[in-house]
Amino acid sequence: MNSRNLFFPLILGISTSLSAEAVSVSYGMGEATSHNRIHACVMAENKALKDALINFSERQFTATNQTVCEDSESHAYCNYIREIDSSTSGTIRQVLDRIRRTKDTTCFIEVKVEIEPATQLPAEVSSERFYKEGDSISVDVDVNAPLYLHVFNLHENGVDTLFPNDYTSDTLIDDRFNFPPKGIRMIASTNGEAESRETLLFLFTKRRQSIDTHFLRTNKDALKDLLESIPVNEKKLITHNIVIRSK
Repeated sequence: MNSRNLFFPLILGISTSLSAEAVSVSYGMGEATSHNRIHACVMAENKALKDALINFSERQFTATNQTVCEDSESHAYCNYIREIDSSTSGTIRQVLDRIRRTKDTTCFIEVKVEIEPATQLPAEVSSERFYKEGDSISVDVDVNAPLYLHVFNLHENGVDTLFPNDYTSDTLIDDRFNFPPKGIRMIASTNGEAESRETLLFLFTKRRQSIDTHFLRTNKDALKDLLESIPVNEKKLITHNIVIRSK
């Protein structure tokens, strides 16, 4: 059987892994301006709660697997990925404390919240981290229960859906799975640069998802909307970073 090739666009990524140690308290800050001070404070608190979730998810990353992510002018994905990760890390149970300050029509909110960590689905991914241009890339996926899998790759204009694809439509996996599937080659490419960092987002869900892949391709925010729509205990998102170097 002839292998088919999948080429990556050039993007900047971050690698993360959830720690087994849960954190139940987190802090966040938010600021908003509106013609109505009450509305400004509502928006500021919403931002503070979101910030607390992002801080909570970042504190769960293991030090050995976390890599530094630096936004460039054309590839600003780091904060975007942090926001995506925060939507899968847990839910806010209650606000324990808040500090509010106002100046004219601007409101500043600091919150201390209690977060219930999400029950993580039994799924893991692993692969070599460093490749040379032209190498075949493969990622091992392990699940301990039947789960549905989607694999995404960020690019400048939106999100590519790498799995499922034109060659493989079934998203249900129930054991060890190799990505890309048999018969498809994923070729390391830097697109002419000395080095590129490819970010793969592995989304595992308990239920089958209907995803508009064409819309995602031109709208990165649609991926965040999709993840926020799935109940937190029915999904797991793993961000996997691969470094590709030119020969």
